[in-house]
Formats: sequence, C-alpha cells, structure tokens
Amino acid sequence: MKKYIAFIVGVLHIFVMGSCSDDVNSPMEKDKSAPEPVYNVTVENLSGAALIHYSLPTNEDLLYVLASYTNKKGQVVNARSSYYTNSIRVEGFGDTDEYTIQLYAVDRSENKSVAVETKIKPLTPQVILTAGQLEINPDFGGINIVINNEARADLAIMVSTANEDGEMTTAETFYTALNTAKFFVRGYESEPRKFAVVVRDKWENLSDTVYAEVTPIYEIMLDKTKFKALILPGDAPATNWGGSLEYMWDGVNDGEAAHTGNIASGEPKYVSFDMGVTAQLSRFNLQPTADDKHMFNDVSPRLYEIWGCETFDPSGSFDGWTKLVTIENIKPSGLPVGLLTEDDRRVARQGDDADIPSDMPKVRYIRIRCLNNWSGNTNMVISEVTLWGNDK
Repeated sequence: MKKYIAFIVGVLHIFVMGSCSDDVNSPMEKDKSAPEPVYNVTVENLSGAALIHYSLPTNEDLLYVLASYTNKKGQVVNARSSYYTNSIRVEGFGDTDEYTIQLYAVDRSENKSVAVETKIKPLTPQVILTAGQLEINPDFGGINIVINNEARADLAIMVSTANEDGEMTTAETFYTALNTAKFFVRGYESEPRKFAVVVRDKWENLSDTVYAEVTPIYEIMLDKTKFKALILPGDAPATNWGGSLEYMWDGVNDGEAAHTGNIASGEPKYVSFDMGVTAQLSRFNLQPTADDKHMFNDVSPRLYEIWGCETFDPSGSFDGWTKLVTIENIKPSGLPVGLLTEDDRRVARQGDDADIPSDMPKVRYIRIRCLNNWSGNTNMVISEVTLWGNDK
C-alpha cells in the first residue's frame, strides 16, 4: 500500500512540475490578435531626449507601449511605458540630429500593433552644453575646472595632459551629477602646460575636446621644520595622554599625537601653531592616529575647521582670523562606529585632504577648530598635518 501511495505522489509531482515549467516566462493570455496602434502622436523635444505623447487604443488587454529606434552606433534601443500613462521618454542622444522612432502598442500576449513612426529632434544634450561652458583656470600646482550641469546628468570629466614623452594621457577622471562642480588637477611645475578635457555621459556620448594651455601657480609643501607651537588663551591643551603639538609635524603617524583629552564639552576646541612662513595656502591634510581605536572613532575629528591669519590677537580671540576651509571626515563604508573595512583603513591612513580656495588671504598662523568628533564631543587627536602653498 505504501509503495502504491508513493507511486501516485510521484506521478502527481511530475505532472505538476511539468505543467509549471511549460508556463515559465510565457504570457498568461495567448491570443494572436494585435492591438490597435497609438494615435494623436505629438513630440516634446528635450535636451538629449524627447517626450512622446499619444492616445492609447481601447484594447482591454493592452499592456505597454514600446518605442524603438537605432542610435548612431547602429544599436537598436527600446523604451517601454505602461498603459497607465500616455507618454514615453526616449533619451541618450548625443547630438541634435533628427531620429525616427517606431511606436508599438503591445498586449498581454506580446502581440505588437503596426508601427507608428514619428520624428524627434533632441535639443542640445547636457554633455555638449557642459563642455561648451566649462572653465579651465590656473591653480596651485595645476588647474581647476568649473562645470555647469543644469540637468544634473551623470557625467564624467576626463582630463588629459602630456606625459614625459609628450603624449597626451589621462591625468584625472571626475564623476558628478551636481548642477555645478569644481575639480582640481595638481602635481605640475609652474610652467606652461597643455590640458585637454572631454565630457562623457552615461550613454558613452562624448563632447568635443576642450583645449587650454595653462601655467600652474607655484606650489610647494611647506617646510615642517619651521613649524612651532603657538599656545593662545582659550586654546585646548594638546598634552593629554602624553600628547604634544610638536607631534603634528614630526613627519610620522606612529601613535604619538596632539591630544586634547576626553572631557566632553559642548564648545568647540581648538589648537594653534606657527608655520614659520607666510604663504598663500592651497592644500591641507590632517591624519588622525592610524589605529583601529581611532580610525573613524573615539576623539578623531569628524567635522572641523581650518582658520588662518597673518598677525594674531594675543588675547586669543578669533578677531583677524579667516576660516579657510571646513572639513568633514567621511567613512567610505558607512558602517557603524567600531566596524572597519580595509578600504576604511586605507582612507584613514591617507587622512583628510582639503583644497583651500585660491581667494583666501595669505596666512602664517593656523588654528584647527573641532566642531564634532566621532564620539559626539569636541576633543581631537591629531597625528600629522601637512600644508601646501605659495611661500614666495
């Protein structure tokens, strides 16, 4: 009896599985009648795209509208829009040429109507607009590139310059979807140099190349042997846990650091030092202690400011000081405090890099002002600081 029941169950299992497998990925309805086509077609041309409006047929089993066209690479591109709407967007065009679009009404049996053809003529795409408006300006050790991206398109800004053999090679590629952005390419001598910029969008459309010959502004890493501690009224002591201001410029990140302590306070804490030279600053780097206890954790600065002045008020006030830049220490993984990936550790060891705007005044004295650390108060531990700029 048990063998008989098992046999019946096995047969039923085969029957059910066979029936299910026959229906996988096939339309629930299987008529062969094509729906009526769309009608009353109108076109709204957009930047690098078009919005096509239409009236839908009255077929009850209508599922979606398909727009199909061939791009400049000879590839057939399809876009779909459900029967709940009466428009479809076609995009990814890298020019303003005229394109022919075929529109099909498609039912639940995947029957397609006869094609309705319409012409579109996209407006200038963002990839071309951005390239036509971008600025290439001299900056410390290189250039800065200012772009506008009104459509907030996903763009890549590809920058090339000559290598040692005089061949144009990629120096940097920046990615952005911001409506405005500024990028820096640095590491070059202060002598005339040719740069080339190409803008690319997510459909691999490329702009024409924008060329510029620019002389980078002189920049040097400031000599840390000239740095000196400066302790003004109101400054936080940096001597907790064996710390010292001098550890911030000893050239190593070996655990010895300036440490303002662990006593929580709602007021920002700050430390000061003398660079020993007046300079137009261009870049700043801060490294917290590079171990798992302090990486994106503990009293490592999370949000802080860099201030500078050429002469200071001995009372310790911020009168005459200029805020040069605000820096946020961002954890790449986004994991909770105490959890680290190898990418987190790599970024933490590199420290925070910040570009200082070129319109900032020349300064000699620096203040680091902590607004928030990774423990939620304003103490800070700093292992190393490095500054670049024009000291001439």
